[in-house]
This record gives sequence, C-alpha cells and structure tokens, in this order.
Amino acid sequence: MSIEDTDLWVAQRLKDMRGERGITLTTLAEQTGISSAHLSRLEKGVRKPSIGSLLQIARVYGVSISELVQEPDQDDFHLVRADAAMTRDGQDGRYTVLSGSRETMSVVRVELAAGKNTKTARHVGEEWLHVLSGAITLDISGVSLELDTGDSVHFDSSKEHRLTNKDDVVATVLIASTAATVPMRHPIPASSRRNSADSR
Repeated sequence: MSIEDTDLWVAQRLKDMRGERGITLTTLAEQTGISSAHLSRLEKGVRKPSIGSLLQIARVYGVSISELVQEPDQDDFHLVRADAAMTRDGQDGRYTVLSGSRETMSVVRVELAAGKNTKTARHVGEEWLHVLSGAITLDISGVSLELDTGDSVHFDSSKEHRLTNKDDVVATVLIASTAATVPMRHPIPASSRRNSADSR
C-alpha cells in the first residue's frame, strides 16, 4: 500500500474500532481527553494522528498502538525488517511503529523535523526515550531536559511532556511506552453486538 492508502486504512481502522465498541465520539472524547471534533477528523482521514493521540486511543480500547496502524500479526512474533518498516507522516513528524500487537508495550521511531515540536502529550504508563540522532529538548511538567545523540530518559508519561527539535537538522528518537499496571479508566472492549446508531 502507498502512504496515502495506509493513512486512509488507519482512519478507517479508528472508525471501525469505535463502531465495534458501540460508543459515540462524545464518549471516546471523554475517555481520551481528545475533542470529539478532532476525533471525527482523524476517522475521516482529514487529520493525521499524533503519537500521543494514538497512545490514548489504544489505551482506552485496551489494544496496542500496532493494532491501530498495522495489519494484525499472523505469527507469534512481530518482525520488522529494516527495508520493510512502514513509515507514516503524522502530526508529530514521520513515525514508524516497530512493536507488534501485544498490549503492554509500544515502540515507535519518530523523525522530528528541524525547528518542530510534538503536541503536548499525557497518557497513563511509563515512557523510555532514546535519541538515535540529532538533539532534542524534552519538557516534562515544566522541567526542560536537553538530550543529545545517545542520551536516554525514562519517565512517568502521565506527566505532561513534549519534544522540541531546536536544531536545523532532523532528530530521530526511539520511544518505548508501556501501559499502566492499573489504568485510570477501564479499557472499552469490542462489543459482541453492534449499535450502529450509537457509533455514528
């Protein structure tokens, strides 16, 4: 599939997963903290999701981020070959989901363009971040950390955080995010019966 096709696939996947759970955009907005208008644009493919938004939606549904953006694995393992990794353009820059469908950990590689920053994120769990190339500034609840190539940081992702690339070259960051042991809200599982009226 082309990048455009995969973007539309992700949008349809987000809509289908909400439909499977029989919930409204308003209910999903309340659970994720993302406005219903923005969620609607994501489901229509008008806007591309940020990494933070994908993590929030995945946790509310009780699935991995991989299940939102990739075809399900057919094996007991998830293998990503270097020349076959699917990179997408999102609100936070170019990203590649490297983890599989298991729900306890998500691994994403983010390419943050020069002079850009990610949206402020806040989601249940822990996050580990490693700078593969370039340099970034990580803001966590008002504290700014300058991170260079090879630096790593591990933090509570329920604290507001944001990445900024102040340099004039792309910064590449590897992010591993775990689900919380006790989530703030119970995940919304797929319903055995669909309510099509409620899922609009």
